[in-house]
Amino acid sequence: MNSLTRPRPALLTGLAVAAVGLTGASTAGAVVGGTPANRADFPYFTIVSGGCGGALITPNRVLTASHCGEGVQANREVRVGPDGIRRKAVLLAQHPVNLRELTRAQRDGVAVADLLLLQLDRAVPGVTPIPIARPADGLTAPGTVATTIGRGATQASGRGGGAFRSGVVRIQDPASCPDEISSRLDRFWSLCTRDPRLPAPSAPPPFVSACIGDSGGPLIVDRGAGPQLVATVSFGAHCGTQNDPEIYANAVNGRTWALSKRPPWTPAGTTRIEGKRRVGSKLKCVVDWLARPDRDVIFLWTGDSKLRQEGKRSFLRVGEKDRGSRLRCSARGGTAGGYGGTPQSKPVRVAR
Repeated sequence: MNSLTRPRPALLTGLAVAAVGLTGASTAGAVVGGTPANRADFPYFTIVSGGCGGALITPNRVLTASHCGEGVQANREVRVGPDGIRRKAVLLAQHPVNLRELTRAQRDGVAVADLLLLQLDRAVPGVTPIPIARPADGLTAPGTVATTIGRGATQASGRGGGAFRSGVVRIQDPASCPDEISSRLDRFWSLCTRDPRLPAPSAPPPFVSACIGDSGGPLIVDRGAGPQLVATVSFGAHCGTQNDPEIYANAVNGRTWALSKRPPWTPAGTTRIEGKRRVGSKLKCVVDWLARPDRDVIFLWTGDSKLRQEGKRSFLRVGEKDRGSRLRCSARGGTAGGYGGTPQSKPVRVAR
């Protein structure tokens, strides 16, 4: 699955995977039908792992697409601004509605908020974050002209990625996009856009559209008081070759969550093993949580890379079969922001 445009069924598949590890199918690319853009004009634009974009919304937070979570988990480095300032995403949180509505989404095809929040290891200096528009600003109303930016594919074939481009689109009445956003939940968490020339029958392609590699990139509106973030790239189907709409995740409706002091971060931390390393003793898996889970906490023990014990107990009784083996432990769990855990601890060797 590519990194901007994906059909709705793939979106649901990505969210289902996200529920067990913040992973998901990726969806969008660079802007087809747009024009070359200067990175300095969009300093808050962030390159996120997995072929995605994002927006710096505070000095140490980036907003991107939830379906980009798999790439972020694999490589947590992000690059912010024209100079590509490198930072590490130490905490992740998808919007709580993703987990709350997951069962329903799997049952009747309801999509949820395609938003992922990244907490960076330290603030980004010299880059002004982009503010998220407030609902009262009215910047997501049908007819609003907005700018989409990205560095994914510039051709419907998926070629041309890496070039930074921008394009102008117009926010549509949700009723004009029934195939893409059909439910009340869809309409609340999604924005539908089209090339401003559409639906003029004589308008030739390519139409302005995000494409492969643009997922998570910002959709911005500027009415003279400076740019404001209204959405992030979620999915689409044809990279501007047809006059179908593109769908963005509504950042305005997620503003309170994205800027809250303590959003429900996906569990993360480090582990270590304490106790006597001999047969008959008990070892304990001690977790230093950076973000503590509040549900479904599981401890995993391995011996010489093979699963030794899995369950709610943090203790392991060392048996004869562990003699001389190298033991490691890890922990995982969930919050309203997703499921995650720790890497394996450093190994300890049981005495022979």
